[in-house]
Amino acid sequence: MQAQKVIIKGRLDFGSSKSFEKVVALFQHRLVNFYKNDTLIRAEEMFDPETHSFVIPRLVTQAFPKTWNNTISGFEYIAQFAVTGHVYAFMSENGNIMKKSYIEPLNDKQAVRAYQTGLTMVEDPANQDKALQCLDDAISAYDRHAMAYEKRGYVKYLLKQYDGALIDFKKSLALDDQNPEPYVGKAIILSLQEHRQEALTLLDEALKLCFPLQPIYWKIRRIKGHLHLKEGQYAEAAQEFKFFLNKKFDQENPNYAWVRVIMWDYANTLIKLHQLEDAHKWLNMIEDTPCVGKKISEKAFYELRSQLRKDLGLNTWNSDQEKMNEIEANSKSSKNKLILS
Repeated sequence: MQAQKVIIKGRLDFGSSKSFEKVVALFQHRLVNFYKNDTLIRAEEMFDPETHSFVIPRLVTQAFPKTWNNTISGFEYIAQFAVTGHVYAFMSENGNIMKKSYIEPLNDKQAVRAYQTGLTMVEDPANQDKALQCLDDAISAYDRHAMAYEKRGYVKYLLKQYDGALIDFKKSLALDDQNPEPYVGKAIILSLQEHRQEALTLLDEALKLCFPLQPIYWKIRRIKGHLHLKEGQYAEAAQEFKFFLNKKFDQENPNYAWVRVIMWDYANTLIKLHQLEDAHKWLNMIEDTPCVGKKISEKAFYELRSQLRKDLGLNTWNSDQEKMNEIEANSKSSKNKLILS
């Protein structure tokens, strides 16, 4: 059996020197007596006494299944003593994920309980105020909780409290500058404030902190493409959109819901670059792609394709014009109804 490529990145914080020293001692004993030193964890390199944390900025190596299993078990053992943090681990072959693991603290510490409770309510508009309170509690229990600051910033963004969100994203970065998520959050707020070039710089920094096996990597790519498009940087936008669309996402990947929207943005970008035939191809693909997530304006779609077909000398522009007229007749009260499916 061949060794497989393994990529690991993460950080776990233990909150105090006492907890840190306890974890190091327990793990050293476990490493020798339980794992027989067969893991990818190098305690002397990864345990940081200065910050009372366990840190893997980025590890790319080869490993056999037994070593992988021991390593994941080791992470899970360490995580039960942590107050915050997470570890991503992937085993891949030819770019395809064979195994993956996400490890985070799930213990009875107050900072952990409050954070995990808040997470369950983040995406529920009816409970986002409660989510904020839980995240406040997590930060009160451990004031260096970088992940709680990031997630609180995200909830404030959803609630359109942009100034507060920006403050929290900055606090998260000050505590852990190796996590790409607060970079993305900060970039989104800056883009809403029309500081798109600064946002693009932050997204470039975030890209360096993740890898293509992670959904956030592709989220960053699509956001970069959108910002380049807004800035009139069409060649750069086209490059990001093409990169995104060349990736095949499974339906569990959050980027899957964005595929048709990126097709739309890419088609508009290609029109700006005078690549009309390619733009027409991508507009046709939108119509042939099931609507499973984010939606685009039906009226805008047929309006754009009708004009494009006319510019290309295609007689089929007429059918799009008829569909557009039908939409206008049926939707006088809602000119941009989002129903394309």
